[in-house]
Parts: sequence; structure tokens; C-alpha cells
Amino acid sequence: MACNCRKSAANDPVFTKRPDQPCVFCAHKHIAAAKALYDLESGYRSINKSNAIGQLILAAWHYNLNHHHLAMRCRDIWLEMEKLHDVSSALSSLQNAAWQLVLRENNSGMITSGNAESEDSGTNS
Repeated sequence: MACNCRKSAANDPVFTKRPDQPCVFCAHKHIAAAKALYDLESGYRSINKSNAIGQLILAAWHYNLNHHHLAMRCRDIWLEMEKLHDVSSALSSLQNAAWQLVLRENNSGMITSGNAESEDSGTNS
């Protein structure tokens, strides 16, 4: 079952990623969702933690091939979450690492696509 994350490459049509396909964008979205679910203060906290674990599993699948260390961090966090330990700071740290990969991926795309960044900067000369 696809996680319904979508990312298009420069020359490829938009396609749905399978959960086991490497994708830092998909992984980041799953981690951000896990953090949001974990931090909810409503009366549904237990089920939110269960859903957050599922999001971390999906993120780990997206990281496993190219960023195995991050897949293992996802695993460590979901195992601690299952033990009902506080993982808020670990999730924040993981989310920051995931975001840094997204930024790096976007920056590498800008380098290969020429000076699109300067053209889209919104500055008027």
C-alpha cells in the first residue's frame, strides 16, 4: 500500500511513492506527522501515540536504503514510545535532521537546475 506521498522530479511525471522507496521528502512528512500526533494534548493521546508509531515506521522504510542511521533512529524512538517513555526531545531532534535532509536535497536540485533560485527570489532590480 502506498503512503500517498507525491514528489515529481524535473523530467518525470508526478508519481506515488511506495513505502519502501527511498525519499527524504516522504520521510520528513511522516516524521512531522508523528511529532504532531505525539504532541497532541487531547483525550485521544494513546491512540495518537499508536498512529505516531505507524508514521515513524513509514519514515524508517523511506530512509532504510540511503539513510539507514535515520531509519534506526526512527526505530529507537518508536520502541521507546511503545514503552510509554517521553520521546518528545528525540522526535524534535529527528524532525530537525529530517528537515536538514530536505533542505540539502532541495539545494542540490537548485544547483543542478542553474540559477532558478535567483530568478525566483522575488527581488526587483
